[in-house]
Amino acid sequence: MSRGTRLVAWTSTAEYVAVGELLYSESPQDRHRGVLAVKAWRARARVPAAVDATATLVELQLSDSTQPVSQQRLTLSMALIRFVNSILDLEQRTTVAQSMAVLARRVGMPAWFVELRHACTHEQVPSLRVLRAAHAHALVWLDEHYWRRQTRALPEDTRDRVRAAVAEYVRARDTVKAAATKRNASEFDAAKAALVALTGVLHSDAVGAHVVRVLLEPGVLVPTDKRMRAKFPECTMPSQLARQSTSLLRLLADVWGESVLYDELLSAICSALVPQSSEGGFEPATLGPSHAATLVAWVRWILDKHYQPAGSDTPSNVSVDDLLETCLRNPGYYSRAVLKAVSDADPALGRDLRPFVDYMGKALAALAAADARPVRSTVDAEEMRKEEELMQTRLDSMRGSAGSMDVDMDANESVEADEPETLQPDSRWAYDVRSGSPCPIGTLADGCVPDLELPLWIDDIPLFVAPA
Repeated sequence: MSRGTRLVAWTSTAEYVAVGELLYSESPQDRHRGVLAVKAWRARARVPAAVDATATLVELQLSDSTQPVSQQRLTLSMALIRFVNSILDLEQRTTVAQSMAVLARRVGMPAWFVELRHACTHEQVPSLRVLRAAHAHALVWLDEHYWRRQTRALPEDTRDRVRAAVAEYVRARDTVKAAATKRNASEFDAAKAALVALTGVLHSDAVGAHVVRVLLEPGVLVPTDKRMRAKFPECTMPSQLARQSTSLLRLLADVWGESVLYDELLSAICSALVPQSSEGGFEPATLGPSHAATLVAWVRWILDKHYQPAGSDTPSNVSVDDLLETCLRNPGYYSRAVLKAVSDADPALGRDLRPFVDYMGKALAALAAADARPVRSTVDAEEMRKEEELMQTRLDSMRGSAGSMDVDMDANESVEADEPETLQPDSRWAYDVRSGSPCPIGTLADGCVPDLELPLWIDDIPLFVAPA
C-alpha cells in the first residue's frame, strides 16, 4: 500500500517526457519511435493505462489503411473499447460496481465515449468515419487529461510549491477567523485561488505523491498544538480540528473528486502509521502517540463521512481493501487502532475482524508485560568476588597447560608431510592473467563479442532415433 517507491518502466523523467512528445509529434517517424519506446516499456514493467492506450491509438493511426473496411472497423472498435475500459476501470474502487457513465463523469470523459463503447460491444459496429473521429478525439482527450498534466506535475519542487500554497492558505484562513476584515477576506480569497490554480494543473497521481504528504505534516491536518490533537485509545476527532480542516479538504475534493482525494489520504495515513514489515512481526511505532492518534481520528472521520458498507444502496467513495491488507500483514498498536476504526464503520466486517483485533491486543499486552519485567541492574559484592575467583582459576589453568607444552619445532622438519596434489590445468584453458586487460562483460579478452549461435545443420539432427 505504501506508495513512496514505485517501479516505473522509464529510466528518467527526461525519457518519459521525450516519449510523450514523440507520440504527439507531427512527424510519422517520430510517432513510430514513440510507439517503439512504449513497447520497450511494456517489456520492462507495467505501464500506466493512459500511456498504453495512447501508444495503441497512435500505432493504429500509423498502420496501413489499405486493409478491408470491415477489418479496419473491427480494429478501431477494439482499440476504443480497451481505451474506455482501461481508463475507467481504475476508478472502480467500490465493492459494488458503478456504471461506466458515473465513472466517466468522475474523470471528465465525454459520455459519448461510453455510448460508443457500448455500441461497439453490444450493437452494430459504427461506421469507419465515426470510429476514426472518435479515435482522434481519444488522443486529444488523453493529451489534455494525462500528458499535459503529467508533465506539469513532474518538477522536483512540486511538493515545496504545494507546501507553500497550503501554508499560505492556512495562514490566511486563521487570520480571517481572528479578524474578519475586508483586507483579510481578500487575502484569504487570493490564497484559495492560488491553491486551486496550483493543484488544478496537477495530475491525480500527484495527489498521493505530493499533496497528501503535505497535508499530513504537522500544522495542517495534524495541529502543532498537541492540546488540539486526538488521544488514545478513543482517537475521537476534536471538533475544532474538524471544523477548521474540512474547508481545505472540501476545496481539494472539488478539484480531484472525493474518491481520489480520500483514497489517497487513507493510503498515506496507513503508510505513516503502519511500518512495512516483510517478516510480519510486531514493528515499533515511529510516530508520537498524539500524532498517531490524530491520524487514526482522521481515518475514523473519512470512513464516517465517505465509506459505505458492502450491500448499501449508496455507493462508497473510498475502499478499505488495501487498508485492511496492510494492517493485517503488519500487526502493531497503530494498525490495531485502524482495524478498530474500520470495525466501527462496518459492523458486519468488524465481526470478521474481531479475532484478529483480539489477537493483536493479547500479543501487544504480552510484549508490554515482558518489557515491564524488572531487570537486575546491579550485582552484589559477594557474587562479584566469586566470579573473579572463578575467572582467575580458569586463567591459571590455561597458563599451566601452555607451559607444559614443550614442542620441538625442529623435529617437525624431518617429518615428511603429505603434500596435496597440485592440479595442473589443461593447456587449452590455461591463461596468463597478467597478460589480460579489462573488457566489457559479455565480450572476449580482446573485446570481441563472441558468436554464440549454433550452426543451422544442428536443426537437421533428429531428437529421437527410431529403433531399427
